[in-house]
Amino acid sequence: MTRAEGHGDPERLPDGACPATRVRLTEGTLVITDLHLAPLGDARTARFVQLCDQLEGVPALVCLGDLFDMWVCRRQANMEGSVPVLDAFERLVRRGTEVHLVPGNRDALLGAWFERRTGGRLHPDGFVGELDGGERAVFVHGDALCTRDTGYLRLRALWRFWPMRLVSWLAPMWFARRVGSRLRGISESTKPTKLPDEKAIQRDAVRQVAREAGATALACGHAHDVRDEPLGDEAHPLRWIVVGAWEWERDLLRIGRGGSLDLGSWANISAR
Repeated sequence: MTRAEGHGDPERLPDGACPATRVRLTEGTLVITDLHLAPLGDARTARFVQLCDQLEGVPALVCLGDLFDMWVCRRQANMEGSVPVLDAFERLVRRGTEVHLVPGNRDALLGAWFERRTGGRLHPDGFVGELDGGERAVFVHGDALCTRDTGYLRLRALWRFWPMRLVSWLAPMWFARRVGSRLRGISESTKPTKLPDEKAIQRDAVRQVAREAGATALACGHAHDVRDEPLGDEAHPLRWIVVGAWEWERDLLRIGRGGSLDLGSWANISAR
């Protein structure tokens, strides 16, 4: 498998699938994904903000995408549900917790303003985590690993096209809502027509991305269903972890002593 600009070959990775950025992650780092929070605000959004404010002594909080259920323009940062979330991240950073956000398919248009607004770091392609003990793990959303879903990969390329990002920056709210609603409708309507394997994260893609990063683990979200599966061999060990969607089963990955990766529950962490 090789990287390429094209998206029609299931043996090729889309552009941006292999992250180059490296981030040092220490014991106690928490990794969550697929919160799908409502920019207009709801009980789940308020609950997440409250839980963030309860975190103490956490070196870093990593979100692997789809923090918001839909994000199509910068002006959504001023919406009733977005402001408390961004403020909570800013408070975390002020308390000494690093915030790392990997955009997902639902919030791919989040931009560099996120860093200025919260003090966190945005990683559009994901990143390679440098763990204790000298190990490396790749952290991505996971949508780019669905290499057989050529229709979605074309849409993904559109989100990354600079004119689309410019429109996202300048668009009025009414226009952004209309476009976002239309695109989400198209996405939902095409799901039933796709075979399960066509929509799935491909194991060969996981292996290729991990190999390019020199990593022994790859953690992602996107699929929502939890997975903890060995994909390598004795010579080249590889662990593939899919973290559960927030408030689902095993919705947290915690970096433990010696760089271990431990699946668990956000509820258990926040209850301490």
